[in-house]
Parts: sequence; C-alpha cells; structure tokens
Amino acid sequence: IRGLEEQLGRRLFVRDRDGVTLTPAGRQFLPHASSITRTWEQSRQDIAVPDGYETLLRLTAPAYLWDRITSPWVEWMRARRPNVALRLEGSFPDSAIDQLTEGLLDICILYLPRPHPGIVYETLAVDQVVLVQHAAQNRPWTENYIPMDWGLEFRIEHDRAYAGMVKPAISAGLVFIGLQHV
Repeated sequence: IRGLEEQLGRRLFVRDRDGVTLTPAGRQFLPHASSITRTWEQSRQDIAVPDGYETLLRLTAPAYLWDRITSPWVEWMRARRPNVALRLEGSFPDSAIDQLTEGLLDICILYLPRPHPGIVYETLAVDQVVLVQHAAQNRPWTENYIPMDWGLEFRIEHDRAYAGMVKPAISAGLVFIGLQHV
C-alpha cells in the first residue's frame, strides 16, 4: 500500500491506533481500485483455460436451479463440447448481472433478471408458483406463511395478489430454506 501511495503521490489511508481509514484521496481512488481489481480478476480468469481445452465458459445459476436446469445442461455440454472447460458458480441475480456486464461471466441462469442494455435474455422455462403447507398444520396458512423473495418484480406481483395480507415475520430468498422451515 505504501508503494501504491508513493506511485500516486497521495496518502490513501490514515493509520492510527484506532485502525485505518480512507483519506479524501483514498475515497476518490476507491472506485478506480475496484475497477482495477475487476479487470485483474477478468484477466486472470480469461487466461485460466486448463491445459488441453480450447476455451473456458463461465456460467452461474442460483442453487435452486442446479438440479433442474444447470446439471442437465452441464452433462449436455460435456458430451457435445468436451474441449470447452467450464467454470460453474452459484450467485444472486443482481451480482450475476453485474459480473456478466463486466465480462466476468458468459452465461447467467436466473429468475427475473433485471434488464440491462447489451444483454440478451432468453426464456428457458416458465414456472408455476404454488402454495405449500405442511400436512400436519391445522391452522390457517396465513399464520405461518413464508414468502419467497425472488426480487422486486416478484414482490410487486406477490403484494398485488395478497394485498390485504399482513407482512409475515419470516421471508426467505432461497427455496430450500423456506421449505426446510415449513
């Protein structure tokens, strides 16, 4: 860090016994440092094609889509393009779109991705959302309702469909967490 400060000719951090804080120059440099870090990560990934493979394809999908969509696709891809290495990751929609726009990912499989210029979207499947309740539950479903939070558009539609409902005490962003609690 001292070397970076010397190259920039500015102090980026104030160091004292309470810790380290950014100087005004450090706050100005922070977005540039983030950009440099992302570029470095992209460069590192771009040249990280394993020996014996032509290219690397980077794909992300949320955990709840792996069994149904992503795993069968990986098997299909390995059978048809064995010379393509795959980097597979789990992610959240907003960070995945950001990584896609920055060139850190090639493909994102998402529910309700936020629109972004320059990204091509293709519908892979249409799901039906269903209400489930544990068989032993004998009270009204609204008392223990756990909504799944799949993003802003989903919340708007949900709130429209259940306009009079009191906000539940628990919500979940991952299906398996909601189902486990039920």
